[in-house]
Amino acid sequence: MDNLLQGVCVNTSSCGTLENGEDALKQTKLLAVTGCCDPRRTLMQELEKQLRGKHLKIATLQNPPLSYAIEEDGKLIGKGVAFEFVKYLKEKYEFNYTVVVPNDDILGTNESGIFGMLHSNEADIAAAFLPVIPKYWTFVRYSPSLDMGEWVVLMKRPAESATGSGLLAPFTLEVWLLILTSLVCVGPIIYLLIRLHKKLCNDEPSTAANLYACIWFVYGALLKQGTTVVPISDSTRLLFATWWIFITILTAFYTANLTAFLTLSQFTLPVNKPDDIGTKHYSWVTRKGNAIQEAASNELEGLYYSFRGSSAHYVQESDEKILRNYVKQKEFLYIGEKPIVEHMMFGDYLNKARMGVLEAERCTFVITKWTVLIRARAFAYSTKFPFRPLFDDTYVPLCYSYRTTKYSSMYIFSLEHLVESGIVKYKLRDGLPNTQICPLNLGSKERQLRNTDLLLTYYIVAAGFALSGIVFIIEIILKYTHKQNALFKKKSAKEGLHFGAPPPPYHTLFGAPFNYEHGHKKNINGRDYWVVRSSHGASNLVPIRTPSALLFQYTN
Repeated sequence: MDNLLQGVCVNTSSCGTLENGEDALKQTKLLAVTGCCDPRRTLMQELEKQLRGKHLKIATLQNPPLSYAIEEDGKLIGKGVAFEFVKYLKEKYEFNYTVVVPNDDILGTNESGIFGMLHSNEADIAAAFLPVIPKYWTFVRYSPSLDMGEWVVLMKRPAESATGSGLLAPFTLEVWLLILTSLVCVGPIIYLLIRLHKKLCNDEPSTAANLYACIWFVYGALLKQGTTVVPISDSTRLLFATWWIFITILTAFYTANLTAFLTLSQFTLPVNKPDDIGTKHYSWVTRKGNAIQEAASNELEGLYYSFRGSSAHYVQESDEKILRNYVKQKEFLYIGEKPIVEHMMFGDYLNKARMGVLEAERCTFVITKWTVLIRARAFAYSTKFPFRPLFDDTYVPLCYSYRTTKYSSMYIFSLEHLVESGIVKYKLRDGLPNTQICPLNLGSKERQLRNTDLLLTYYIVAAGFALSGIVFIIEIILKYTHKQNALFKKKSAKEGLHFGAPPPPYHTLFGAPFNYEHGHKKNINGRDYWVVRSSHGASNLVPIRTPSALLFQYTN
């Protein structure tokens, strides 16, 4: 009979691979009792019997809407998505439970928080969406993953797009820098090429231009102005034409992109990745003792380096207080689990709608499309919890009964079934609208220009007037300085002149008379003359006390 039963079990697909000897004999006896040779089936049946009527202690965290507890008649009642799953398990296996919450309400360690309660056997199960972290594997046991948790950033919606003000929006910073570089370099390049052409081609006409004129041509072409530089040679004409074509294409693209920017209500945030939080020195807030705090304080995590330079704040406050005190008033970034953040923002939107706030002003906050952290989330058990296989396993043995000559199966309801059936994803979105809540881009709407769009224009006008005023003051100072220098030079020249007595008579200065020994004085018509003889023997009359008397000695 034993050999016959063993043969029946071997031919059953559910028995798996059997070895000869004692193991096969045990499975044969098991089949005779239960109708199936699979020991796991027997184990599940035995665990299910032991669990019925059992009283469990289930720990949870105050993390609505995923998991939380409220007090009713002096007793904690578990709420949230996690306890809906616990309710399904309770209905299946008919056990009772008591809800407990750790005093510090954090993940904790082996001595604190919800993991500390599991490690010290103060709780059998942790019914919450707990992040699966390898360092906790030594003192707790995780269930199969319920989902992949995403931590995102919720922030106050900026008044302006991060692309910049209206006039700078069409081009990126790199493009603006290259345009500025071309404006600085093209003028000197044109001037050098003109000089080179003039030097190498002396027999050809060349453009007479200085460096200042070339620089002004480059600037004037950008503003569609004329120039005093007239190209004569072919090479100079090609240089001018190239720059004009470049400016034409540049202004065409700028005009088109500026029109698109002012027409379409596209919106971008100042943070585009986790690294921006640290490099731009943002202040952020999150719940105390969660996965973000653990990752941000662990040097082995990439988030530790992404947040370097930022200011972290870990608080134990309600969602409403975090939104009001930190995000709205202080403009902190709030980093939290995506379902929680979405419920927070949707609740704020509904409150504003009930208060009659205009639709355009209801979306005060915005959520990033990118994630800060991704972690698998699951329930957790104490290491001594014996019913973990019953909650986790999805193994459903299919056995052939030799008594009824039919296949029989055992239905095991576990957390894995909730995941595979999509119930977990459905429950996480339960209570939220199908459409995206307060999306980043609020849609294409008619829009009028605001002062913020023309803010750079005001800056340019103010800077132009300020610069012209500074230049005007410098001109006045230079003119005053030049005038003072001219007066000083004139005064110095006057001080250098010395006025004395008139020169002595020529006859006393040069002798009697001048260079001639035989001269004599003679009065003619009432005027005194020296009568001297020239080298040729002729007599000459030299007026006394006149300039001609002085010149006489050089001519005779």
